[in-house]
Amino acid sequence: MGDDELGSACLTAIDSSNVGFKLLKKCGWKEGTGLGASEQGMLEPIPTLVKKNKRGIGADKTKKKVEVQKDLDAKMQNNHDMQSKKKNKQVSKRIRRMREEEERMKEKEFERAFFREFWPDNV
Repeated sequence: MGDDELGSACLTAIDSSNVGFKLLKKCGWKEGTGLGASEQGMLEPIPTLVKKNKRGIGADKTKKKVEVQKDLDAKMQNNHDMQSKKKNKQVSKRIRRMREEEERMKEKEFERAFFREFWPDNV
């Protein structure tokens, strides 16, 4: 990570003017020993980092432009695939409706022809 992304890390022991140092001393901690019942804990404090970007806490690395472009292309392709599936579904639905209407028209025409054959005077 570059200096532009994060500030400097604190890797040194706390000094006696620190509030945390004073609280630990009041609780019986001795300088140079670890925390815990067996003094097995860390001697140095956990390093802290100051974020200077807007990427989020878990973001370690910046994505390269190529990776960003690949991600964008994949999203666009996925979106295009979904739209084409939707269009195909709409087209197939339209075709199915047209076929159903055609079947109904054939049945009506058959009924009319049947009716004309047996009752020609009523037509």
